[in-house]
Amino acid sequence: MKSSVYTPTIILMAVSIGICAGGNYFSQPLIHSMSLDLKQSETNIALVPTLAQAAYACGLLFLMPLGDIVEKRRLLFIMMLLAASGLLISGFSSNLYILLFGTVITGLFSSSAQLMIPLAASLAPINSSGRIVGFLISGLMLGILLARSLAGLLSSLFSWHIIYIICGVILLITTFILYRNLGRFPPEKNDRYLHTMQTLWQIFLTSKRLRIRAYIGGLTFAGISIMFTTMSLLLAPEPYHFSDFTIGLFGLVGIIGAVLANFSGKFIDQGYTHHISILCGLGLILSWFLFAFTTYHFIFYIIATVTIYSSLSAIHVTNQSIVYKLSNQAKSRFNAIYMTGYFLGASLGTTTGIYAWRHFGWLGACCLGMFYAICCLILCIYDAKQNPDIIKSIRHD
Repeated sequence: MKSSVYTPTIILMAVSIGICAGGNYFSQPLIHSMSLDLKQSETNIALVPTLAQAAYACGLLFLMPLGDIVEKRRLLFIMMLLAASGLLISGFSSNLYILLFGTVITGLFSSSAQLMIPLAASLAPINSSGRIVGFLISGLMLGILLARSLAGLLSSLFSWHIIYIICGVILLITTFILYRNLGRFPPEKNDRYLHTMQTLWQIFLTSKRLRIRAYIGGLTFAGISIMFTTMSLLLAPEPYHFSDFTIGLFGLVGIIGAVLANFSGKFIDQGYTHHISILCGLGLILSWFLFAFTTYHFIFYIIATVTIYSSLSAIHVTNQSIVYKLSNQAKSRFNAIYMTGYFLGASLGTTTGIYAWRHFGWLGACCLGMFYAICCLILCIYDAKQNPDIIKSIRHD
């Protein structure tokens, strides 16, 4: 791997993606504390991460296609400013309704992070795009992981409000730095927004592999969202009595997954997409099997968390590397469709995970996660059979 692949602009993008994406995940280790402070049930507070993911998916669907028809630097600047505003609204909220409003604004416009990934992939040489995508996904995953840990720490020391305020200010600063360092990127085509949106449906219908990879991504993130949402519900009460800080800090074990995302990019560039996908599908199944034994010993939860983070990261890099190569003229729209499915899956996992927890407990949540993982593996195997050309290239290697 040549060091020249990671230019200062690429590094700045990775940092910006991490900060922007992380703001949608502060609430996950704080559900218990938020419910006490705002005098709401944990079920009501669970609307915060659910709406964050749903709003993010809407931003991907309705705002990301603009990346193909408008100047990208200006679009990024406006969207990131609005995302920072949403964080500040959440930080100064005094009731659930204001918090939900700020959450929706943040989720909708923090989708700007995903505009940077296809942009960076288009700037990279074709034989390095997998490594670039892996590097940026590592930044995204680290941002999400550190966001949870910092949210837990600051909530334990001060209040759950503080992390939103600090991140809002940091995102404002990062936005201006990125705007100064990015060059201008002319639109890839001259078209109207409504026509561009109409082509999304055409792309979805005509690109079978895009649909499959969107389903795989959605099922993968649905499963891990169950873990994210139930984490504080499982670890805060008896027998663990973990504080917000401990719960957030525990999420740092997922850094292994972020590192693996960068590492897996090298194998993707060599054509090992199906091998990675199927291996990760098996990893997801294994992780939920281990999660089910958490009540017997906490070590199972730790091992399962490392496994599920690693599988999620690697399969996400694989998916996006495949999607970016499906089109040269509509990368933003292809990525919009994939990422919309990805985060709709997250919203599905959050909603169904809370339901499973409420009615069937931790074991019910584990069974639901196992179901999503099995469906994901089936689709990975199906995609491998439908696209044998990649497997053939591996045999020649």
